[in-house]
Amino acid sequence: MAAITEEMVRCAYEIGVKVYRGEMTYTDAKTEVNRRTGMDLGSAGDYINVLQYMLDGQVYKRTINKYATEYYLVHIGEDFGRDKQRLAASAASAHVQYYRSIHGYLASIDELARRYK
Repeated sequence: MAAITEEMVRCAYEIGVKVYRGEMTYTDAKTEVNRRTGMDLGSAGDYINVLQYMLDGQVYKRTINKYATEYYLVHIGEDFGRDKQRLAASAASAHVQYYRSIHGYLASIDELARRYK
């Protein structure tokens, strides 16, 4: 699998927000991220889905990288406000606990979640 770049993360966030706002379908969104950045369709779908779960404050099962987690948390705060940012941080904490139960501890993600709660 190719490395996820900062450009890919920025694009997945931008397009994921359009999905969240109902401006674009999930299928069209992951295709657009792939077209713009070359991100694998599966990864694009995962990164878009994680954003949706974060915005809804729900545990997510797929892991995104540390850069993406922080990018999402920062930009959710800027674009949706502090309450939504706290909700997203709670979702990240829930993901850390989920992941710990099956694979191991994601210390860097846990630290980010605590910082933005």
